[in-house]
Amino acid sequence: MRWLRVPAAFVATTWAGLLAVVVLGLVPATAGAQRVMTRLDDHADEAGSVVLRQLRRTWWRDLPVSLGVLAHLAAVAATVALLVQGTEGAARVFLVGLLVPVHWAAAAMTACYVRAAATLPLDAPRGEVLDAAIDLGLSHPLRALLTVPAVLLAAPTYVLAPLTVACGIAAPAWVVDQVWRLQPGASRPAIQVGPHPA
Repeated sequence: MRWLRVPAAFVATTWAGLLAVVVLGLVPATAGAQRVMTRLDDHADEAGSVVLRQLRRTWWRDLPVSLGVLAHLAAVAATVALLVQGTEGAARVFLVGLLVPVHWAAAAMTACYVRAAATLPLDAPRGEVLDAAIDLGLSHPLRALLTVPAVLLAAPTYVLAPLTVACGIAAPAWVVDQVWRLQPGASRPAIQVGPHPA
């Protein structure tokens, strides 16, 4: 039965994460999923409770960032709608070239915040998480930028309902964790911002 631990951890992480998203806990849900995926061997038996603990202890701290992520997603949708309906030809190309890097950088900084929130202790204040996210983005900019296409690559898991139920939050968190672990040359431990809580 040991071989069922990882699939069960993916399902438990996803269900706890979906519950967290319902209460405007997008960042705590993804940070909790990242916490599980970063140390899957340690958290496989308690994956759902790790995500729910992250939600319970960091919801208020991460609420402004969660609302900011939702506002950013609305801005992306509005940008796409305006580009498709309101512009043509060269103007559209110019605006896409102007806006894609802005949205990409904002999404990459969100990924840095989630990674910092997942690796710092649960009682870390928002300022410390923000400082760690900025340090992470500045010290590993390529990996931060690669998290955006990694999340887009994992889109079928959170867009298609049967996959969302099974692994809609855990699979993208695992993919992003693999991006943060990318190391040229010899394999080294994953990027972590601080010590993990016991």
